[in-house]
Formats: sequence, structure tokens, C-alpha cells
Amino acid sequence: MFDSHLRKLRAELRHPAEFGWLLALVFFLPLFEAPKNLCWLGYLITWLYHRYRDKDWGGPWDRWDSLIALWIASGYVAAAFAGIRQDEWSGANDVLRYASVLWLVKRSRYDERALLSILGTAIASTLVALLWGYWKVHVARTHLTLGLNSVGHVNHSAIYLAIVLGIALSFAIAYWKRIGLAGRAMLGFSVTALTVSVFATESQAAVGAAVLFVVAFAAALGARGRVDAVKGALIALLGFAIVFAANPGVLNKTLDRAEKGRVLSFRDQIWSNGLVEWRRFPLFGVGLGNFGHVSLEQLQDWSKAQNWAVRPSDEGMTSHGHSLYLTALAERGLIGFGILIAVLIAWGVALLRGVPRAPHSPLEWTLFGAAFAGWLITVVIGLVNTTLHHEHGILAVLVLGFWLARPGSRVSPERALQP
Repeated sequence: MFDSHLRKLRAELRHPAEFGWLLALVFFLPLFEAPKNLCWLGYLITWLYHRYRDKDWGGPWDRWDSLIALWIASGYVAAAFAGIRQDEWSGANDVLRYASVLWLVKRSRYDERALLSILGTAIASTLVALLWGYWKVHVARTHLTLGLNSVGHVNHSAIYLAIVLGIALSFAIAYWKRIGLAGRAMLGFSVTALTVSVFATESQAAVGAAVLFVVAFAAALGARGRVDAVKGALIALLGFAIVFAANPGVLNKTLDRAEKGRVLSFRDQIWSNGLVEWRRFPLFGVGLGNFGHVSLEQLQDWSKAQNWAVRPSDEGMTSHGHSLYLTALAERGLIGFGILIAVLIAWGVALLRGVPRAPHSPLEWTLFGAAFAGWLITVVIGLVNTTLHHEHGILAVLVLGFWLARPGSRVSPERALQP
């Protein structure tokens, strides 16, 4: 069965080598660092080669292309005018990596079998990485918290897991009636394992965002007549309640921090340090990746010199701002921050304007759910953690690119913002 799927997939693909690099990138994304970077470069080179040879760049230039180009350029502009010199060019390259994936995928025309293969690979590779993570925690005992090997810190792993949970759930709901017993068993197991694992990370933001996604997606399905929204939401919430009861670590962690007066886990001090960095270099920031490279003494000097009320502290000294928005403001300044906000708004409103209707295909619903999960997880968890970064940044824009590439859902940023 699997061999048959691969043969049909290869026969349908215009550029098998290019697709192979993309598939490998998605597979290695949560697993290994070096292969992931190699696959991204391989995908970029083969994509450019094939499009140059075929003289087919995926259609005319549109405003999404302009917005993506500005997004990439903003990182290098911030690096060129960075307030300090350290890792700013490396940080700009991170924006290039994930924004280029969005750009290339958006301009590709992968069919249903190819798209489902990539989404299925994202789910499968995450389950493999999870198995490895559980082994490190419970068998080898080399780690105290659950994490995905290439993603790293538990909070970033939780972001990645929450997005993949959204992909798996959308896939399962959309195709449930079309897949056999084996397919239902695999997707059911995947959704369950991912749900349990999001709770196991004990990330309050990830758990909250995952619950919010399930409720919002159920509402969209119900509003469009795809399923009974009330019944779907109740079933989903019941499932979350069971998992929550079996693994109350998130609640215990929240109560413990509340008792100690550390609900934000020093984020308020971190944000204060970031605000000092931004106020010192308001237009272009300190440069991407340079958030944690400003010494406390320097921050204190900047604050005293300008007589600012915001005071930096030693507790706020970290490598990033524990907030997508504060980190962007401090590292990229108002210009880079404004472009990031424009991307997020265009992404969200485009999804809102393109919600599928009940008669639409399962693929449309799957891609919508995946892109919606990428956006919601990025925006919500971004309030208290640095989302849209490295692995989970690539995954989030990958599903956005799939959604924008669909003929019926390609909405330009300016149209998305029109009333």
C-alpha cells in the first residue's frame, strides 16, 4: 500500500528531486540540525534550477511576494544598522530560511497526494522525535523535561508539538470518512499522543493555545455546516479534560508559581530589559540574535543616561525576549516589527476570508486547519514565548505556504485587509 502510494506520487510529481529535498527537510526538522540545514539548501537550489530551466516561476508577482521580500529584507536591514555587533547576520539568515520556504512553497503547485505526504511526514517525524524525547526522560534519564532533539528547549518543543497537533487533528477530521480503519487508527493515535505530549511539556501557553485552536476550529467547522459544532467542541473539551486530569502538571506548575509570586517567571524583568534595548535603538533595534548580548552594565548605563523609568535587572538577562513581539521590537526596531505585524495580520485575515464551506474538499479543510493552527499558535504563544523562530518558524510558514498556494484561497495582503 505504501509502495503504491510512493509510485503514484512519483508519477504525479513534475520535479521529484525537489520534492524529495522538501520531504527530507520536513522529516529532519524536529530530529537533527545538520541534515535539516542541508535539506533546506538542497530544496532551494533544486527549486531555483527547475524553475529557471522551465521558465515557470509559479505565476505573476503578487503582493504576498512583495510582503515576503520585505520580511526577508527587514532582517538584513536590521543587521546593517544594528545597535551592537554580534550575531545579527546569523539572525537575519534565520528569517531568510523560513521566509524562503514560505516563498517557494507558495509558488509551487503540489497536488493533493504530495501535500498530504508532506503533512503526514511532519506528523510521523514528530512522533519519532517524541519517542526519542520520552526515552531521554524516562529511560536514559539524561533530560528532566520532554523535548524534540532538534527543536531543543521544552517551551520551543511545546510550540512545535502544538502546531503538529493542529495539523494532525485537521487531517483526521477532514479525511475521517474517506480513510480506512488503519488510517483512522494511525491518525487517532497521532492526535492522542500529540495531545498528551503537549500537556507533558507543562507549557501553560502551549496547552492554552492548543485548547483555543480546537474550540476555534470546531466553531469554524460548525459555522460552515461541516460538523455539529457544539458536539465537536464538547467531545474535544472532554478529551482535554481527561488528559488534564491524568496529567495535572500544568495546573500544579501554575499554582506553584502563583504562590511564589512568579506567574510570569521573570518575564516582566526580561521585557523591561528588552524595552531598554528598543528605546536605545528604536528604528532598527540591536540586531536579530543580539537580545542577550547586551551586558547588564550597558543596559543600566542606557537607562540612567536617558532617565528612563524602566529599569533593567539581572533576572532579565536571557538570550531572547520570551515574546515574539518584544523580541522583534528589541532586535528589529519599529521597522522590522511593523513588517512582522503586517505579515501576521495578512495571514490571519486571509484565513478568516477564506474559511472553506461544507462542500469543499477534505484537502481544503486540512490545509485551512493546518494554516490556522500555525497562525494561532504563533500569535497566542508569541505573547509569552518567542515563536516564529527556527524549526517551529519553518513549520508554521510551510503550512501557510500550502494554504496560499491553493487557487481558491490565494488572498493578497492588501485584499485581506480590505473591509
